[in-house]
Amino acid sequence: MFIAEKPGGKKHKGALKKKGKVTPLSRAAKPRNDPAAVDIFAAVAKGSLPELEKTLKDNDLNVRNPSSETLLHLAAAHGHLSIVAYLLSKGARTGVKDSKGRTALHRAAQKGHGGAVRLLLRGGASMNQHTFLHMAALRDESSLAKMLLEAGASTEGKDERGQTALSYAVSQGSENTAKVLLEAGATVDSNTVERAFNTNLGIRTPAADTALNQAEQTPLHVAALRNHGALVGLLVSAGARINAVTKDSATPLHIASHRGHADAARQLLHHKAPVNAQDKQAKSPLHLAAEQGHRTLAEMLLKAKADPNAQDKEKKTPLHAAALRGHLSIVELLLAKKGRAGAKDMDGCTPLHYATMKGNTDILKLLLASGKNKNINDRNVWRKTALHIAAEHGHGELINVLLSHGSSASLMNHIFGIYIKCSCLINIVFELF
Repeated sequence: MFIAEKPGGKKHKGALKKKGKVTPLSRAAKPRNDPAAVDIFAAVAKGSLPELEKTLKDNDLNVRNPSSETLLHLAAAHGHLSIVAYLLSKGARTGVKDSKGRTALHRAAQKGHGGAVRLLLRGGASMNQHTFLHMAALRDESSLAKMLLEAGASTEGKDERGQTALSYAVSQGSENTAKVLLEAGATVDSNTVERAFNTNLGIRTPAADTALNQAEQTPLHVAALRNHGALVGLLVSAGARINAVTKDSATPLHIASHRGHADAARQLLHHKAPVNAQDKQAKSPLHLAAEQGHRTLAEMLLKAKADPNAQDKEKKTPLHAAALRGHLSIVELLLAKKGRAGAKDMDGCTPLHYATMKGNTDILKLLLASGKNKNINDRNVWRKTALHIAAEHGHGELINVLLSHGSSASLMNHIFGIYIKCSCLINIVFELF
């Protein structure tokens, strides 16, 4: 038994008598599983218009399958233009939603069937959902994007998560669609938040980068994060602020430098991105490249006049960061560009202190050679030299290196005392067992 729905009326169960005959009521509100309905859907799925014309009856026009899809949904999803046109000519309703809340227009746009989208729009399909333009951006369907814009779609429309179509285009690297959106006047400096999944679109997008700023990124930040160099150029040419910052004061160049994204960084530097800009921690892009060991980025930044001795909030230089992380090639590069081996941070520690603490012999030797052993006996705020630190961490090889390069012999009593204490402690432990 089927449920009928009269325009403006209530639903009734049963059958309706018409001209002396008993005919089933509309099946639009309830899925139908009888063989005839299955044949109709099969005909649409195959794209067989002659077969559909033979089997379709007026009261089957809006019949639904188990997923609450109508024939128009199925035809739109498959891009069968002749069937879409035929169903529209018969009066198929364009606003019907399936079990996931999608209309036929939604399905056509989701699958990238521009011809079906055009027919549905001409047939009166509603453009009140912004997700259609977002789909075009995700799939880089520039022709579909043009069509939607011509039909009245707004470049500033946002999905339920607050993202514009341009945000999607930039995140996915959809260069052609981004061009269309920018030509149509899309805002280039609106802040956005990248999301891992958009349930309305049903399409997975790149996950947000939790290590960097998830909020308040402009499309230019996202282009840097995804290393879309061509899109960086497009956005800047369209008026994007190259020095735009996130809530943590990170510029697009900070993000590209942290990730080691050379293509994006190259474009940003070409467009005169501020190479010594400081983020919330007063770190420059060079600090971030040095921390992560991105030599290519470090070279690019130094060539663009990045300060090798810039200090962050803790007064650490990029050389401190490279020594602490054990990036030998970055240390070599920074020293060649006049990075100061004797620079002290807020705790009075030099890069030599950090190299010693980490037990990195190669970096230690490099720093000693660069400074001609001048800073070998520098003390931090705790009055400790590199030799103290080497002893405390048990780096015997480094102790030999430091002594052979002129570390003060007067420290030997202190070093000897440390070893005596360690030996006594070891003996006590053995006695306990």
